[in-house]
Amino acid sequence: MSNFTGSFNDMTTLAHELGHGYHGDCLKDALPTNSNYSMPLAETASIFCETIVFNAALNDATEKEAKVVIENELLGATQVIVDIYSRYLFETELFEKRANASLSVEELKDTMEKAQLKAYGDGLDPSVLHPYMWMCKPHYYYAERNFYNFPYAFGLLFAKGLYSLYQQDKEAFLPKYDSLLIATGCNNIHDVLKIVNIDSHKSDFFKGSLELIKDAIDTFCK
Repeated sequence: MSNFTGSFNDMTTLAHELGHGYHGDCLKDALPTNSNYSMPLAETASIFCETIVFNAALNDATEKEAKVVIENELLGATQVIVDIYSRYLFETELFEKRANASLSVEELKDTMEKAQLKAYGDGLDPSVLHPYMWMCKPHYYYAERNFYNFPYAFGLLFAKGLYSLYQQDKEAFLPKYDSLLIATGCNNIHDVLKIVNIDSHKSDFFKGSLELIKDAIDTFCK
């Protein structure tokens, strides 16, 4: 049911949803009790598939097209890594303060602005902060969706790092990749990551994924 007009953004959206479809296909023979995966792992296959399409497009792009492709990639990464971090900071402080009392509108606005300033640093004009972001994100109002945005940040860094492993040895990686997606329905995150020799309790792998985004920034600037 994805809208498709032929734009690059529509193409990456289609790739994203096809990734979800591939994830589901890997789990088609699993028992119903082993077919539901946790939110941090839900975006793995979708973002991995997006990354494949992004790099394929970049390889065939003219210099003018490459600027558009990389800019789209960086806009998405900024949203997922930086803006979602600001929402995480906001929600963390909200829970701490809410333990003692309800917060006023002004307190909520102030908390959101502080979170955005901390997350964006000097990369965002202070005059265009969004103090009402807590109003327009409905997941804040559902108890079962606390920290709903975190999985997207995890998914992006995990999928980027997986793509880097894929590039090192594609044939050896693919069977592990399928095994990893199958395991998402019946294992915790730490055990799933161990399938591809990643220790989720260490930051090195995730910092490496951030370096891939930094490389894209450097390429765009050049």
